[in-house]
Amino acid sequence: MTALATAIRPLWTLIESYGEDPAEIFDSVGIDPAKLRESNERLPVAACNAAWLRASTRIHDPAFGVHYGEHWRPAMFGSLGYAWLASVSLRRALHRASEYFDMLIERGALEVKDLDDGQVLVSLSYRGHAFTLPALADSLLSTLVKLCRISCGDDFNPSEILLFHSAPPEQSAYFSYFKCTVRFDADVDGIVLPQAMLDEPLPGGNKAIAAMIDQETVRYLAQLDRSKVVERVQAAITERLASGRVASETVAADLHVSNRTLNRQLQAEGTTFKAVMDKTRQKLADAYLAESQSITQIAFSLGFSDQTSFTRAYKRWTGQTPSEARA
Repeated sequence: MTALATAIRPLWTLIESYGEDPAEIFDSVGIDPAKLRESNERLPVAACNAAWLRASTRIHDPAFGVHYGEHWRPAMFGSLGYAWLASVSLRRALHRASEYFDMLIERGALEVKDLDDGQVLVSLSYRGHAFTLPALADSLLSTLVKLCRISCGDDFNPSEILLFHSAPPEQSAYFSYFKCTVRFDADVDGIVLPQAMLDEPLPGGNKAIAAMIDQETVRYLAQLDRSKVVERVQAAITERLASGRVASETVAADLHVSNRTLNRQLQAEGTTFKAVMDKTRQKLADAYLAESQSITQIAFSLGFSDQTSFTRAYKRWTGQTPSEARA
């Protein structure tokens, strides 16, 4: 999984603002600083998370992620940032962010949900779960509020901020930046807004420009999907294997595409779902055999109904049985 490199650029200046050396932190997790300024460059999500974790251990301020928005600019979100600025209303801007959030971080999601009390919940998640690093969750919400203030004016304040993580000892930075109620230990990471605010015209809105930027964003995502489709299918298969219910239809649903689209994308990469499935199973089998797990246990972990079926498949893949490979 990858993330847009420019989207993490503010972390560099944020680290500097605390008197720490960002070059040392980024180098320690294998991120080339030059990539942070390349508009279409992408970085492994794992490396980005590692940079956040390393920064969290070096900076003795549990709320430092809240200040991320102060260092962020719309261009750092690529075409999505410009599309937001050209949106005619906050509702359209949030719709674009929801539709194109994969551009910022693959398997990330922004969801907009109307609540019963005339409010709207805008929640953020990664792979269906809240963000595990508090500083990263803080940074995303501070950036979202910064976007809203750029579009709606500096006097924009949400009704409430929801944070999945627990409250730090010192909370003043949260109230100072968000200027609203902040609720920790919430079920999600998100912001709550009045519904009426979402449909007010934005002064910078321009439908024609927004439509052109949308086309560019769609082209970018299509290219990203084509280049990463095999990797994404492998990841989805790995997550589902232990349950034994792996099929192209279920994996397509996990990736939010139709089964027909998924198979067409794989065909364009010169492969098939079955071939990716076999390759994924073989790689995992080799790793499990090296760990000295029992062959029966490996068979069930890979979604086979019994040891015999696994042994037959492994011999087809490698020309030898699992026992022979382990010997």
